[in-house]
Amino acid sequence: MNAPEKNVVRLALCLLVIGIIVRVLPWGLPSIETFEVGESFIVANESPQAAVRDSVTVDSLQVSKIDSNYTVRPKKERKSVKKTNLPVHINSASVDELCALNGVGPKLAEKILEVRNALGAFKNAEDLQKVPGIGKKKLEKLLPGVIFD
Repeated sequence: MNAPEKNVVRLALCLLVIGIIVRVLPWGLPSIETFEVGESFIVANESPQAAVRDSVTVDSLQVSKIDSNYTVRPKKERKSVKKTNLPVHINSASVDELCALNGVGPKLAEKILEVRNALGAFKNAEDLQKVPGIGKKKLEKLLPGVIFD
């Protein structure tokens, strides 16, 4: 028997032992009894119509009744995201528009606005490099998405 065949035999024996352990041990594997879909709960091993349990929304909390146990969870709120068209006019852009640029987060966008308000409009790439946190590499990432007015 060569080395790859020995490895296959070892793997098969390991899987056999793991299967026996999982099958025999009293606790077994954890299973998912219920899961949430949208605003309702689905219970496993029930018909689809009987599976959906009572669900009530109160203000910003969702209260659900499952087998006489009440669970309270905060209601999920979705944020609306504005789409920003690139390239961005750097001298009239807001924080959200600046965050759409590659490598710019909320903090750097705030710094860009502070420098723009303090020193005036950006005329070229060198003016943009005066912002703390923008070096040569970051400037190279930013320039394709920026228009100087």
